[in-house]
Amino acid sequence: MQIGKKIHHMKKINSTMEACAQLAAQGAESGTIVSANYQDSGRGRFKRKWLSPNGENIQMSIILRPTQGELKYLNMFASMAVLATCEQVMNCKAAIKWPNDIQINGRKISGILTESIIEGDKVISSIVGIGLNVNLDVKSEIGIEKTATSFRNEKGRYTSRSVILKTLIKNLDFYYSKIVDGESLRDQWSEKLSTIGETVSLSFGQNPSEKPLVGIAESVTIDGSLLIRLSDDSIFTANAGEVTLVNNSHLL
Repeated sequence: MQIGKKIHHMKKINSTMEACAQLAAQGAESGTIVSANYQDSGRGRFKRKWLSPNGENIQMSIILRPTQGELKYLNMFASMAVLATCEQVMNCKAAIKWPNDIQINGRKISGILTESIIEGDKVISSIVGIGLNVNLDVKSEIGIEKTATSFRNEKGRYTSRSVILKTLIKNLDFYYSKIVDGESLRDQWSEKLSTIGETVSLSFGQNPSEKPLVGIAESVTIDGSLLIRLSDDSIFTANAGEVTLVNNSHLL
């Protein structure tokens, strides 16, 4: 086992990502996990705040020390592990909205954040953060009640976070071992993407004033970038950003 040999669990913490960054700088080994019942400053992609009431969900980060060749697969291995956990625990079908939102019935149940420190051609460390809605009642949360879901909302009852965490760590270790062994996860990952073949709008969280691009999501590259065919038949390669599905009737 590479992931989960050492786990630091906190009742309350500022951020599991920040805690992992500090531990990584101190030489913590690859696979070290920091989890918490509550985060004061939990965040997702584009520095968005991650909503998670105390003791309801799973929020965790993992220290990894990948090679340059493995770096492009970090998002894939993490999203595949979360997706597998959802399907195994709930006996349901889950999907990935590019690049790394895990959805059930079109609603987000998990988000993933990856940050790396690179010096020259060497990866010093990478940190993968995972937020997974377990017992959050999204119906009572204004602003996300129509776009998010949780194990509780899907199953209609509370679910043991410890059971889900054990399953998740097992799946994380399984998929990370694959990329360490030199296996590409691109094909498995792309098969789970709900985005391919759909008309999408691509926006850029870093620059919300920039006009979104609209086109058809055709496929993904070996490193997970999304290939979007635009109206002029050109191909735009997106390696970052946020996609939303577009109702084709609006384009007629």
